Amino acid sequence: MFTGIIREIGKVKGVRRKDAFTELDIYCPKTIESSGLGDSVAVNGVCLTVSRKGDLLSFDVVSNTTRKTNLKRLKNGDLVNLENALKMGQDISGHIVSGHIDGERKIRKNLKNTSGQVLEIGKLEEDLGLVVPRGSVAIDGVSLTVAEDFKDFFRIFLIPYTLKDTTLAGKRPGNYVNVEYDVMGKYAAGRNISSSLTREKLKENGFI
Repeated sequence: MFTGIIREIGKVKGVRRKDAFTELDIYCPKTIESSGLGDSVAVNGVCLTVSRKGDLLSFDVVSNTTRKTNLKRLKNGDLVNLENALKMGQDISGHIVSGHIDGERKIRKNLKNTSGQVLEIGKLEEDLGLVVPRGSVAIDGVSLTVAEDFKDFFRIFLIPYTLKDTTLAGKRPGNYVNVEYDVMGKYAAGRNISSSLTREKLKENGFI
C-alpha cells in the first residue's frame, strides 16, 4: 500500500522492451537508499517490484501493466514520481493507494487561473460513479482532492508544493496520466476492486 505522497522524482535511464515484459531503469538516489530487492515501489503510481539494484533501480514491468498505464510511454530522460511502500506504523498523510491503476486518462487542461493551477482530466464511461467531489484520487501516484466533477472530466487544483515536488507541473494537454480512484469510493459505488486489497485487510491494518 502507498499514500500518494511522492518522496522523490526519478529520471528514466533505460527502457528495454522485450516480448513478455519491459525492463525499466530509474536514477533515484533516495529511493535506492531506502529500497531492497523485492521491495514494492510506486512508479507514477504503479506498484512495481525492485528486480535489480545498483547505481540505478530496475524493475521488470509485465505487458498487462504497460498496456493499462502510461509506463509504456516512458523514454530515456523522462521524470517519474516515486514512493516507497507504506510501513506499519507510518502516518497516512495522503490517502490509501493500492498502486493498481484503473487506467490512463488524458489531460484536458493544466493552466493557471484566478483560483491557482487547474488540472482537468478526461473521463471514460467506465469511470461513472468513481469520481467523488472533494474525495481523493491518485494522479501519477500523487494524492489529490477532486474539486469538481463533470460528465466528461474532473477538475483538481494544484498547490505550489505539489507543483514543485512532483512531475505534474510539466504535464501538458494531451499527455496521459495514471489514475487510481479512491478505494473507499469504489466500495461506496459497489464496484469490484483488486483482490489484493480487501475490506478485511483494511480492517486488519486499522485503516477502517
